[in-house]
Amino acid sequence: MDKQTQSRIKTVLDNMTKDINTVDLRKLKGASDRLRLRVGNYRVLLLYSGGEATVYALQVKHRKDANK
Repeated sequence: MDKQTQSRIKTVLDNMTKDINTVDLRKLKGASDRLRLRVGNYRVLLLYSGGEATVYALQVKHRKDANK
């Protein structure tokens, strides 16, 4: 992954902490604690810990590989 894409993903994650309505975030079917964040052609798999309102980034994949 190139530096520009890495920077873009970091910026979107930072923006998500300020205002969650500014990002393309969806809950994954079949998993109550998993979320998908779309950043251009990349998908970031997130784990939501409700008790502490903490979000962990688990994986970053290109969209063609994200469903595998």
